[in-house]
Amino acid sequence: MSNLTEEIKNLRKSGRIDEAYSRGYELLKQHPNDKFLASSVGWVLYDKVKKLIDTANQSQSIDPEISVSQLREILAEYYKLKLTRPDLLFSRLLSQIVRLKKEIKFLPKFIKWAGIDSFRAEDFQASAANDGNFFESLVEKTAREVGKIACELTVRDYSDVRELQDFAIKLIDVALDRAQVQKPEWLNYRKALLLNRLGRSAESQKLLVSFVKQKRSDYWAWHALAKVVETSDTQLALALCAKACLTCRDENFGVSVFEDLSRLAANRGQEKVAKWAADRAFAIRNNNGWKVPQSLRNLLTASWYAATGNLSNAEEVLKNIAADAEKVIWQNCPRFHANYLGNFTAKTGKIMLRFGLHSHSGSEEVVTPDRGMLNSLNLLVGAPVTVTVDRNGDRLTVVAVEKRESGKLFDIMPCKTGRFRLNQNGFGFVEDVYVPHELACQLQNDRTVNLAVVKKFDKKKNQWGLSAIAILN
Repeated sequence: MSNLTEEIKNLRKSGRIDEAYSRGYELLKQHPNDKFLASSVGWVLYDKVKKLIDTANQSQSIDPEISVSQLREILAEYYKLKLTRPDLLFSRLLSQIVRLKKEIKFLPKFIKWAGIDSFRAEDFQASAANDGNFFESLVEKTAREVGKIACELTVRDYSDVRELQDFAIKLIDVALDRAQVQKPEWLNYRKALLLNRLGRSAESQKLLVSFVKQKRSDYWAWHALAKVVETSDTQLALALCAKACLTCRDENFGVSVFEDLSRLAANRGQEKVAKWAADRAFAIRNNNGWKVPQSLRNLLTASWYAATGNLSNAEEVLKNIAADAEKVIWQNCPRFHANYLGNFTAKTGKIMLRFGLHSHSGSEEVVTPDRGMLNSLNLLVGAPVTVTVDRNGDRLTVVAVEKRESGKLFDIMPCKTGRFRLNQNGFGFVEDVYVPHELACQLQNDRTVNLAVVKKFDKKKNQWGLSAIAILN
């Protein structure tokens, strides 16, 4: 290290950042080709960025736009230093930039200028916390933030906005491929929105469907999918938007969902729903003292609004509209003929449903959470149904249920006819078929019986076996 760089370093370490900054540029004028000196000045700029972001994040009185403007000026100076990357300075500088709570609109352009090759190998690694969890890598944080900002850019911000959005997708792909990603679903979510902005709606929908499967209780996931499908299927978009409203736990965050629901409902001729949703959007904004956008004012002053009555049973109506929402995310999942086998309450308090599924391996019992799938179906035990099944995870999960008109009670369940043997503990057997207590108590020992049976997994024995599910006449 030269005496020149040593001098700048000592000023920095003693906290005399302004002096280090002035002295650094004074020396650079005298030694413009000294790369080590330029790097020392770069570290001074890093200190200035860190101080700026610490102050901006901690203070409520500083205008966030001023902080962003100052940050841009500092990074413009960093750009002029023409330092070699990848290096520790760039990584540390970027780790500070992504800390700023205010959105940095120029971040995608800055990262595109720097290039993906500016990341060090360490930037792709997640860091371990004391509790055994991991913190996101710098690449993952940056890709997610760049994706978020790039998606909201317009040609009024940058004339090359499409190039920036393409770059954001490339950065996300690199993160997914090479980084130790902690939350891939968020990167795919941002990528899906970017693809939609670029007109690649089919790719976007495919990614969002995968995301919504994991975030079925989050309104904004349904809302994002609604926006993607709106250009091709307004009826489905309406269903998805209704689902978003039903899953929105904090209306202050979901105010835009109600406006979109109003617009979609009005276009589909459902004026009462449209009026109710527009009123909710206005009430939320009015209660918070927020500005009412012109798009919402247009709905409130539309000719249909004044001529439409109020909606008295909003939740029930929304549930009916949203009935098709889940179908879109399970459209590529397999469907099976099945019989409904009743429900029970698990130890956790959740209502669980039981189905006998007919597949190539015979009839198999599947237990799955209720999730309101049987609303308005009024099924008897043994009723013929068609179920949609998600194969992801360790076990099959029923995600949708429909009545099957061409069937009868227990029609897909195999039958077992034989002599019933009662055990002293209250259960029994018909040959190798286990008869649980609730059925055994209805049967006479040593009598010939006819049973509907299903293949069930015995966790204690860690094996499959046959179990009676109903007594047949």
